[in-house]
Amino acid sequence: MLSIIDHRKHLKDNVKDSRTSSEEMDRNEELDKLFQRLRVFKHYRADRLSSCDERQRLTKLAMRSCTDEVVRQWLRKNSETDTFSKVTDMFDFLKKHIDEEEKKNHSDDVHITFMAHGAIRDFMIPASCYLPLPTIIDVLLYSPWNCVSSGLAYSVATGKLRPQHRVFYCRKEKGCTIPDDKHRPVNLPDHWNSLKKAGAQMVPNITVSPLSPDDDDDDGVWKDFESLSAEHGPPGRNRIIIPFILPGREYESIPFSVVTLALSLVLLSSRFKATLHFSGCLGDQSTGQKFDRKYLQEQYACTIDKSGMKCSLEAFR
Repeated sequence: MLSIIDHRKHLKDNVKDSRTSSEEMDRNEELDKLFQRLRVFKHYRADRLSSCDERQRLTKLAMRSCTDEVVRQWLRKNSETDTFSKVTDMFDFLKKHIDEEEKKNHSDDVHITFMAHGAIRDFMIPASCYLPLPTIIDVLLYSPWNCVSSGLAYSVATGKLRPQHRVFYCRKEKGCTIPDDKHRPVNLPDHWNSLKKAGAQMVPNITVSPLSPDDDDDDGVWKDFESLSAEHGPPGRNRIIIPFILPGREYESIPFSVVTLALSLVLLSSRFKATLHFSGCLGDQSTGQKFDRKYLQEQYACTIDKSGMKCSLEAFR
C-alpha cells in the first residue's frame, strides 16, 4: 500500500496534465478533492464489488474524477444501463493484475497491452470515452477498422511492431477472390490509431470477449504469445501484459470502454499512469446498419471485408 505522500505525488502528476485553462480549480484545491476521492476509493474491497450498489459508487467516483465533459455526459447516460453491468467484475479482474505488477521493478509510467478477441459493433461513441480519467495517457489501436488481426500480440506487447511491419492479406472466407494487395487500405497513415488524438471524434463501439485458456477456440493466440516470448524474450520492464482469460467462467462480450473505465479506476489507487495498447481484432460484426466506410477511412483507416493484418518477420529481427 502506498503512503499518502506517495499518493499525493502520484495524483499530483496525474492532474498536472488535466489543468488546461484558468477556469479550472487551482492546484491545491484540485489535489485536496482528489485526496478525498482516494480515501473513499481505498475503502473498496474486491469481495464487495459485485453488487449494483458498488457498481454505482465506482461509476460516481469516475464521474467525480473525470475532467472531460463529453465523457461525464457519456458516463451519466450509461451509468444505469446494462452497458456498465460488468464494470465491477472488470475492476476486480484488472486490480489483481495491477497489484501484482506494482511489486515489480516498473517505473510509474507503463505500457499495458490488453489481449482479447475484439470486434466493432452497431454504434459509435466519442473516442475520448475510451480515456475516462487521466490515469490512462492514451489508447492505441493497431489494425484499421473492419480488420481481423493475426499474431500481433507479442510484437505489440514488446513495442517491436512498427507501421512498416503491417502485412495485409485476404482471409478468403466465403469465396473472397480479391487479391491480397487490394486488402491494404488506401492512404493508410504511417502511425497507429491514437484515441487521444481522435478526441471527441465518433469511433466504433469496440467489444471484447475472453481468450480461451487452452486456446481451443483462439487460433492459438495465447500459446503463440508464450512461444514467441520463450524464443525472443519477455516484453521487459515497464511493459505489462493482461490477457483476458477467465478460466472456468462463461463470459459474454462487453464494451471495451468498460475495460478502460475499470482500468482507469484501478490505476487511480496505484502508482501507475499507463498507455494502453489493444491487441485484438476490429472486424465489423454489427447486426444492423453497417458503419459508414468512408467516415471510418477518414477517421483513421478501414479495410474492405474479409481483410486480415499480420506483422512481417522484420519485427523480430
